Amino acid sequence: MKIAVKAYLDNNLGDDLMITLMANRFPQHEFILYTKDSLIMESFKHIKNIVIKPNFTKEDLTYIDAYVIIGGSIFQLDSFIAQIRRLLHINQLRKIRKRNIPIATIGCNLGPYCNNIGIKLTKFELKYNDLVTVRDKYSYDLIKSFKKIKNFYLADDIVYNFIDNLHVNNKNGLGICAYRSLKFKENNLDNYNALAKIADIYIEKTKKRVKLFAFDSGSENDIAAAYYIYKLAEKKEYIDIIPYISNQDEFLKEFKSVERMIAIRFHSAILADIFRIPFLPIIYSNKMENFLKDRGYTGIAIKTKNLNMNLNIDNIVNKIILGEEIFNNFIKYKGNSKIHFDELEKLLKKI
Repeated sequence: MKIAVKAYLDNNLGDDLMITLMANRFPQHEFILYTKDSLIMESFKHIKNIVIKPNFTKEDLTYIDAYVIIGGSIFQLDSFIAQIRRLLHINQLRKIRKRNIPIATIGCNLGPYCNNIGIKLTKFELKYNDLVTVRDKYSYDLIKSFKKIKNFYLADDIVYNFIDNLHVNNKNGLGICAYRSLKFKENNLDNYNALAKIADIYIEKTKKRVKLFAFDSGSENDIAAAYYIYKLAEKKEYIDIIPYISNQDEFLKEFKSVERMIAIRFHSAILADIFRIPFLPIIYSNKMENFLKDRGYTGIAIKTKNLNMNLNIDNIVNKIILGEEIFNNFIKYKGNSKIHFDELEKLLKKI
């Protein structure tokens, strides 16, 4: 079976891992990704049932058996440009639906929205879907309010399907998820200064190393964020930069090797949960906020707009070292995440 896939392709570890897990779950099917980016092609070249094409065209409509949208924050409609892109995608879905090709959107969360137009566009788009799976209760409840959408499910994030066979000798030191905001009112320099200060104080107190993890090496460019943090820190000899550059296993081994984490990107929190690494959550989007709410978290959570030198950084570092008031309520990490792929399998079997 040939399955066209729409995904967020930006050399982002979290999104790439979701696609990899889907391809591995369904080795009998061929998944078609659409990009002209040679670095993204490099990320998936080792997966035999993934095919790369430059664009989705009318010809694809003549031979694909299904259309799958996979990703987390694919319904961010917080700008006029994002709404225009959504309208264009809805038009594409309309053409696919005319061909009676099944459509599924899996593993997503809804929002954030800048106005009610974004919610209405989401409602209109999801009506074209034969299956929708979401990863937080807010999104599930919002879909329930849409009424006419029937085949939808709530499940833990798709990355919880990851089977941890990675071997590391021991856990040591602090990991920091570097994050570069592209928003108009960004606080990048304040964030970098605060994270550099946290790294320095942690090193001073523990004499352990700090690893700066860059989850996105594409247009969002967390690698730049990591280098700024490194530049601003004083104890550079104790700091390593770990970029995701089409190296999933190596990156994940490095991630698993730390004993504490400062999680900013959503999947840095999910992976910390999988690897049982206590983490301090930093919130830059509703997806982290909703994840913490769904898990009943009551510890420290800092919004990126408040991540600056005005914080009591010494106290925060102490909490991190002691594992107090940070996230350490780990579940059996698979949870119910298999629902995303189980329901997709049921849909595909009907074709």
